[in-house]
Amino acid sequence: MLNSRIFYVHIITAILFLGTLTSLAYGLKLNEKDYIITGFGMKEGNPFITVQGTAGGSYDPSMGDEGYEAYVFNTDKGIFQITVAEGSSNKPYYSVDHILSKEIKLNECLLTEGTHGKPRFSNSTVEYIDRNQNFTKVNKVHAIQVTSDDPDDICTTGQHIRKIFPNQTNATITETN
Repeated sequence: MLNSRIFYVHIITAILFLGTLTSLAYGLKLNEKDYIITGFGMKEGNPFITVQGTAGGSYDPSMGDEGYEAYVFNTDKGIFQITVAEGSSNKPYYSVDHILSKEIKLNECLLTEGTHGKPRFSNSTVEYIDRNQNFTKVNKVHAIQVTSDDPDDICTTGQHIRKIFPNQTNATITETN
């Protein structure tokens, strides 16, 4: 009888502990200001975006590995994205892709391939760094949320643009240094 009670106490403690871990994992939340674009342009040959909040500072943890947020650069050398997704220990995971899709449209399939670029974050600015490219112009920028589903005949990646965050500017800013 005493062993049964100890067993139940251990079970209840384990459930409470796991519940606490789940709360911590989802205690983070998406700060939309981190994706509201206030400016964009070229800096030392690299395309950049500025946002109201902290660039790359948050992501939507409720999506888990089923989606991500991204900063999209439509440049003279193609369309590229820097993704922000859930990583380990509640920290964002960053990656880069070359977007093969011709346009960024709500609910459309997003086709991508790997690229050699790297992200650089500094306060409210995110830069796409790729020494193999010779960027001269940023035509347009977006911040998007992408969900991942099963690939099919219509969308071979299974990735769909589910949200396009508000863009507060259409002007191009050019920084030098």
